[in-house]
Amino acid sequence: MTMTSIPEMTRAQEAKFWETHDATDYLDEMEPVAVTVGPRPRNHCSVCDQVLLSRYVDIDLAGGRVQLRQLRQLYCPAGHESRLAPEAQRLADAVEAVLRLALVPAGAG
Repeated sequence: MTMTSIPEMTRAQEAKFWETHDATDYLDEMEPVAVTVGPRPRNHCSVCDQVLLSRYVDIDLAGGRVQLRQLRQLYCPAGHESRLAPEAQRLADAVEAVLRLALVPAGAG
């Protein structure tokens, strides 16, 4: 079967196009790409290797003067470890950095 070139299209048009076309009919038009895979997420317990589960927790910062609510925490169902999910940890670190600047006593800096 003779195929025409893959047309230029928007993402929405592309999704509809590939629902009704077979990519193997267009292999000679495609170019190989290099894919780099990052490190495996740390989603297993370092003690028992069980998959870490998620729950949402509130944490206190600045000696309890500030509370961040509903941050995602990863935890081992066997109770070996728990830690904030990476995105929650980044948020907590950023808030703590701002608090360190904002809560410096007058004349201390």
